Amino acid sequence: MPAVAAAVLAGLGVLPLALVAFLVYALGGLQADDGREWFTLVLLIVPPFLQIFALTWFLYRRGRVPLVVSALVACGVAGLVVATARSVGDPVGPGPFVLALCPVLAAGLALSPPVGRWLADARAQRRGRET
Repeated sequence: MPAVAAAVLAGLGVLPLALVAFLVYALGGLQADDGREWFTLVLLIVPPFLQIFALTWFLYRRGRVPLVVSALVACGVAGLVVATARSVGDPVGPGPFVLALCPVLAAGLALSPPVGRWLADARAQRRGRET
């Protein structure tokens, strides 16, 4: 059951990350004096795709490390949003950390012992087929 909850939370964690990337791009928030800041766009597009990759990796029962890495990246994106807002003088509360809520909870559930046993069973089944 924790594995299902982790997968659902990881899937839900993609939505806010993708929404932020889309809104920043659609509203023209990446315009610079000399053109579009391409590296900022990459920093916003990578986290949702990393979360999708981590979810896929987890659902194929390959491991849980990508979920933890994607949770750390989501926390980094939330920190980037806070730092950017503060640099322009906007007051920021805990709102941006909602971006990281589902990925962090998914990673926490993925690190639980029942999920570890679920992944270990899959590894044992793969080893049994290989020999």
